[in-house]
Amino acid sequence: MAENSNKNLAEIIYVFDGFCGWCWGMSETIVRLEREFGDRFKFSALCGGLVTGERIGPLGKDFSLYVAKAIPRIEEMTGAVFSTEYKERMARPQTLQNSLIPAAVFSAILEKQPDANTIVLSHALLSLNFQDGLDLTDLATYSALLQSYGVDTEAFQKNYQEGIYNAPVEAQFERARELDAESFPTLVYGQNENYFPLVAGFQPYKNLAHALDTLHRDPPKL
Repeated sequence: MAENSNKNLAEIIYVFDGFCGWCWGMSETIVRLEREFGDRFKFSALCGGLVTGERIGPLGKDFSLYVAKAIPRIEEMTGAVFSTEYKERMARPQTLQNSLIPAAVFSAILEKQPDANTIVLSHALLSLNFQDGLDLTDLATYSALLQSYGVDTEAFQKNYQEGIYNAPVEAQFERARELDAESFPTLVYGQNENYFPLVAGFQPYKNLAHALDTLHRDPPKL
């Protein structure tokens, strides 16, 4: 379902990051929520910026081991499947991470198609990493996705190298901070330009659907 353009609807903002394993764990749930509640809420997604600043770079041995231990728990709790290719890549301490790159792709696509469904787009970005096992720090990884939204891949790569997307990427991260999204995934509820975090971290569909039903029947006074 396309994002509902009815500005009178309360908002549900999904703050995620392309490198966030728990975001992958909840991605199918968010897609389902948007599909089933899209007539009652205006859904959108926003890149939060998990791996920025000094965090950008290789995983390192300790974090690589941490990820290996975390994956089975996420799979068990969420039902999401992490591909063999992803697991093999994360087993290498030299694997790079940089949240600015998928956020730049997100920004470039929205620049080209401002009305694009960002919930669908967030799932597509996460799928490249966790399902396809591709390297999100390699600009070539995004070629097919960019082309599917009508974005010229060579122009994107040139613009990225020239820092064209620095401002829109930082604007996304700043917006996430304004919404008090301090961890990912976070769902934010908003109405009349007032917002509060609804959920921080994974929750199953049943819990989230109940919360949205309640918010729709009895919206808080913000």
